[in-house]
Amino acid sequence: MRLIGIIAGVIVALMIWQGVSFYNAITDHPDKLEDKAIARAESEAVIKEVDNAVQYHGTSDAYVVLQGSDKNKDEVYVFVPDNDQPLVTKKVEEGVSAETVKKKLNNEFSPQEIINIKPGIEVNQEKKQVLVWEATFIDTDNRYTFAYYYFSNGDYWRSRSIKQS
Repeated sequence: MRLIGIIAGVIVALMIWQGVSFYNAITDHPDKLEDKAIARAESEAVIKEVDNAVQYHGTSDAYVVLQGSDKNKDEVYVFVPDNDQPLVTKKVEEGVSAETVKKKLNNEFSPQEIINIKPGIEVNQEKKQVLVWEATFIDTDNRYTFAYYYFSNGDYWRSRSIKQS
């Protein structure tokens, strides 16, 4: 009986420790993440000036997506993963704009409210990275919805909805 109490105490302590670690990981230093991403992208010479930075949490990895200009003054997006994976750089002109995605979103879903539209990277069924625009919105059934459009041409890829309580 005493052994069960010790094991239960150890399990509770581990759960508390993991909970605190998880909480710190998701709430800690969003600006610090962006600063680290900018420093990495600048050190690898893929971006010279940063105009905007957003965090993207995909189904497989998290990224800080930087928008700015490279050494040739071309407008680029740089996808900086939160791990040691290589950076992904795309010229803005190689994809559609967020405004194009917004128009398609309005035509296809008629959202009650658009929360945001941001670039990101997802993994398809073939386990390959796909550059996407993620549109987050409240749909006509009052569900929190994520719709994904291909970055390159703006075509609809997939969507996921979560019922709000």
